[in-house]
Amino acid sequence: MTHREKILVVDDEAVIRELLSEVLQDDGYVVESANNGQTALELLRSSDDFVLLFTDILMPGMNGIDLLREAKRLRPSLIPIVMTAYATLETARAAVKEGAYDYVLKPFSLSEIKLAVANALERHRLARENARLLELTQLFHISEQIATIRDENHLLSFVLKTALQRVGATRGSILVTTSDGKALEIRAGVGIPGDVLGAAVDLDRSISGIVAKTGKPLFVNDIREIPELARLARQLPETSFISVPLEQKGQGNGTAADTGSSNHRIIAVLNVCQKARGEHFTEGDLKVLSILANHAAAALQNVRLIQDIEHAHLATVESMALLLEARDPYTQFHSQRVRDVSVAIAINLGMSPQDIEVLRLGAAFHDIGKVGVPDRVLNKPDRLSPEEWELIRRHPIIGYSVLEPIHFLKQGHLDVVRGHHERLNGNGYPDGIKDKEVPPLVRIIAVADTYDAMASDRAYRKAMPENLIIAELRKAAGEQLDADVVNMLIHLITSGQISKTNGNNR
Repeated sequence: MTHREKILVVDDEAVIRELLSEVLQDDGYVVESANNGQTALELLRSSDDFVLLFTDILMPGMNGIDLLREAKRLRPSLIPIVMTAYATLETARAAVKEGAYDYVLKPFSLSEIKLAVANALERHRLARENARLLELTQLFHISEQIATIRDENHLLSFVLKTALQRVGATRGSILVTTSDGKALEIRAGVGIPGDVLGAAVDLDRSISGIVAKTGKPLFVNDIREIPELARLARQLPETSFISVPLEQKGQGNGTAADTGSSNHRIIAVLNVCQKARGEHFTEGDLKVLSILANHAAAALQNVRLIQDIEHAHLATVESMALLLEARDPYTQFHSQRVRDVSVAIAINLGMSPQDIEVLRLGAAFHDIGKVGVPDRVLNKPDRLSPEEWELIRRHPIIGYSVLEPIHFLKQGHLDVVRGHHERLNGNGYPDGIKDKEVPPLVRIIAVADTYDAMASDRAYRKAMPENLIIAELRKAAGEQLDADVVNMLIHLITSGQISKTNGNNR
């Protein structure tokens, strides 16, 4: 039977080395031998495919126990078997402590040797299968996590950090193909200068560009041995690295580097280098990164597809809002003005970028519920009847109901739409919430909406002068409207950053 596993035999006695080598080779194993510990370590450094180590314990220079310790540091998966003619409890304990799988006494029989090897290799096979199963399980969980991410930058950062963790590397980057497909943009990085993020890299002048153009991974143990790559290395301090493409399957969507086939387009490149403890990457590392890249490519396509769908939905709703406001020449562009004033207030109040984006979108749609209010009521120049006023009071609820089915709108967006007429004293509508019940973003749009209503011409009156607007805002501050928000708006008005003529007659 041919096994082909590679075994290293270490013994200072030539006759033992030759006997073991002959027996094991006859059994189909690949065998190399060394007459001392230092030579054995050199062989282990030069080759990573040794599976089993047979070593004597008592040898001149480096003894077998020290060899075991260094060998396991170099090759953690190596299975050691020790042999000695002078067995003691202390040597047995020391060997086991350093990871020895078996202990063979000299003189030994050939059947003992064959049995020890067979048992050790069976253990190696089981350990390898268990490791592979664990790896597949972990990759499955990682792919599940990747599939839940909906933000492109978050996705790229997660994929890069996961890749570095899986292969034990400390530096890496992900470069995404630019919209014209002619360059790569550095979008995620670990262990690289922060100022390079966002930089563009030419496809023809970079290692990542080669991967993007060919659609094939690069696995390099020593870049100095490949002059054409070394010239593109940009003074890369590491000699060993792996670069794998993220391939777009089929036509897909999003930007990609065309590699000559409609079914073979590269949307990004994942790079890892600087393996821990100065080790080289392995074929196993390449396989793990390739699997991860496949999952990441599919997730990136999905994120972009979802974003396209969301943008299409938003464009539809925005058009709906614009058509709605076009029904009334007095309120045309009202939502955009309220959005701009709300965002200006939020920025100057130091709100988070996330909250500002929620406010920006919610404010743009805040009056969409007026789609359920008849034109005769919206454009009536006279006092509204109680029934007509009730129709007006319902438009925040209608807007909430219109937008609620749109899955990518958050509760914050819906709160802004529903609550823009609420007041701190509880006299607002539709829910009559008050004080702390009024969310921070609702407080901002309530002020911005009140301001634009006073600063714009309406069917029943002309726009108010700026000094009267400020006076009315101050009167409402603290009772109806949030005082801090009002004070910030007044500051923006008096400093000229906001004017009632901004976009008023677009």
